[in-house]
Amino acid sequence: MPARQSLTMTGTPSVALVGLGEVGTSFAGALLEQGVDLKVASRASPRAAASARRLGIDIDENIERTVSAAEIVLLTITGDGLSDVVARIAPVLKERAILADLTAADPPHVIAAADMLGKNRARFVDVAIMGAVSLHGIRTPLLASGTMATDFATTMDALGFSVSAREGSAVGDASSLKLLRSLFAKGLDALVVESMLAAEALGLRQDLIALLSDFDQRPLRDHIDMYLRTHPPHAGRRLVEMKLAEAQLTSLGLKSLTTRATIDRYRQTTDLVREASKVPPADALAALQWLLAAELAAAGKSKSNKN
Repeated sequence: MPARQSLTMTGTPSVALVGLGEVGTSFAGALLEQGVDLKVASRASPRAAASARRLGIDIDENIERTVSAAEIVLLTITGDGLSDVVARIAPVLKERAILADLTAADPPHVIAAADMLGKNRARFVDVAIMGAVSLHGIRTPLLASGTMATDFATTMDALGFSVSAREGSAVGDASSLKLLRSLFAKGLDALVVESMLAAEALGLRQDLIALLSDFDQRPLRDHIDMYLRTHPPHAGRRLVEMKLAEAQLTSLGLKSLTTRATIDRYRQTTDLVREASKVPPADALAALQWLLAAELAAAGKSKSNKN
């Protein structure tokens, strides 16, 4: 990883914001309230024009002109436009400026966009929005990664934002963590909906919620540790139980969607444990590492057989 470069700003930085959608409008309003020297570029649209009128600002459709003098450039565009915008911005970025990507582009596209800065790649900061901007505004948690992530966090936090960054992180880390969080949170969302549909159909929703109160007694990290530790040795027993749960679900005329995926997960682990030469470890981290190695080995074997 290249040596960390300091932004070395004094006073309030000049900021350019590209993209005046919901996120851009919210952040622009907050920055203007802080008295920041702000310039805004956005493609023409009725929504952007209405936001500009409400904020009392002008929109420049010339992105290069907008960003050329800025010390901080915030990209609040959609992810599909990231590469095109960075290609236009790269040649005109001010020396030592930070280019912060707040799009929802996936990690490979974020990394590719950073690479477009060439020798100035360290200027690129990967920023993941970890909450609802419509609810929290500039206090929405932002996770930043990259060589200059800490500098970005320090500068933006001084303006009222809520940015966290880790030393030694790389571009792509923040966007990867956002997708991993979505994998967990949206998966839990789907599981809650499917189980509550069945509970409501049986007239037992409140009873089920009461039975789940034990989840309130310990921190989430304790539950994660328990699942990782017990998943391999108990996958077979849980597989049988989930098949019974699926039968109940379908008897109510409901589709087995997340339940079917859970069954597939337990069946996969059961097969891996059965084929293993050693009993999986009981420690959470060791169990996770054992399962990861077994999954990758099985995937490699399957690919080899197909070839």
